[in-house]
Amino acid sequence: MMSRSFLLALIYIAPSLLIAQTQRQPFGVCPPFPLRDEAGNVINPAADPKVSLPYSPKKTCGASGCHDYDKITQGFHFQQGKGEKLPKEFAARYQWTSSPGNYGGNWCSPAPLYRQLAAKKNASARTIDMTSFDFVTATCGNCHPGGGPMEYDRNGKRYDHQMADATNGLTPGGDNGLDGDYFKARWSETGVIEADCLLCHQPEYDYKKRNAQLANLNFRWAATEGAGFGIVTGKVSANEKPKVEYNKALFDENGNVTLHIAPAPRNETCLNCHAKPDWKKRGASFSAHTDVHLAKGLKCVDCHTSGSKASDSRIRGKEVHQFGKGDDPSGWVRNDLDNSVRSCESCHAEGTMGAPIAKHSWLPPLHLAKIACATCHIPRRYTKAALVQASDVYNGAPRIAPPPKHIWTFYDQDEVLESLRRARSLHCAGQADKRVLSFAGQLQGQDLPCRPRAFGLGRH
Repeated sequence: MMSRSFLLALIYIAPSLLIAQTQRQPFGVCPPFPLRDEAGNVINPAADPKVSLPYSPKKTCGASGCHDYDKITQGFHFQQGKGEKLPKEFAARYQWTSSPGNYGGNWCSPAPLYRQLAAKKNASARTIDMTSFDFVTATCGNCHPGGGPMEYDRNGKRYDHQMADATNGLTPGGDNGLDGDYFKARWSETGVIEADCLLCHQPEYDYKKRNAQLANLNFRWAATEGAGFGIVTGKVSANEKPKVEYNKALFDENGNVTLHIAPAPRNETCLNCHAKPDWKKRGASFSAHTDVHLAKGLKCVDCHTSGSKASDSRIRGKEVHQFGKGDDPSGWVRNDLDNSVRSCESCHAEGTMGAPIAKHSWLPPLHLAKIACATCHIPRRYTKAALVQASDVYNGAPRIAPPPKHIWTFYDQDEVLESLRRARSLHCAGQADKRVLSFAGQLQGQDLPCRPRAFGLGRH
């Protein structure tokens, strides 16, 4: 039995313990911190109501004692193939490419033709198609988190600093020596797009507002609006100087902000960029309807691990942002990291995360040695993946969005029509998976224009 004095002491100190507990930050979540501009100066609208500069993710999250910005941005999500050598087979098939990633590679381009990243040095303006500046405005920037080729040129120099330096002879909107990084670019006005940590780590991040700023050529202001720190007025595209009006309610008396930060990105965050490409690779986006693991509450990052919790030693390390990846035959970025994602065996043979262990004692060992788990455990698909996409074939189908872009042509087995009909549904009604028929039975109606074994689909 507790003594009376002990109970009195517990009652006395309990309030202070509760206060201390409420003041503690959850493990792995940033404490209140100041926003900083590109010069490293603290942004405090309480002390300086006239402050109107955008915040810098690099100087804020990468401040001394915080996160290793340079290490983080080496991840392939940021680099997008920049500086990566072309695999021999890839170079032979896609002769216009200069990298295996979206930057300079066989990217998710609008048709009618894949765009070619201009070389660094060019002899004529006629040979210049997509520049590094165009890489942002051609909608690549909508999903690219920043850093890499959206921050530094092919010589490792920051675009805006290079153009602002008069000794380099670069002018906004000029020919700039037909340099593929600076031809017609306006980097000194738009700024660059630093790696935006909150794009993945803030569940309430507003992608639409961020991307609206990119469309306005307000590159350096996009992260501020996306995170909800303030409202940006003015457009570089209209030759205006943007300004930020910060939401003072977000700042405490010391000028710090307290954010809802998720140490591991949520599924919704991943699917914001990956949902629509997924159906092309596997016939459906990931949802509780199409994936038993999501239905059981697993997260994307439970299998696509990274950092100090990575399941593969090739990508394991504090703040290493090389996410575990599979082996997609259509993707060639960082092939050296293929199959660094968790395998079926890592969970169902070892019981990781409480997964049921599948012993298969009744099966001859040869089956497990030669046959993939999915062969038996995914006996059918609800929709079919588009195995080959080609944008060098004109397709005059309707539903061209947004104008004036043409449309892709997809090639697949005879049953592809249902997949494309469903994909069109995604385009019209959003990325959420719809319950659709499997391939059993005869398809009725031909509501998409088609040629033999080729069908059109509006770009999205």
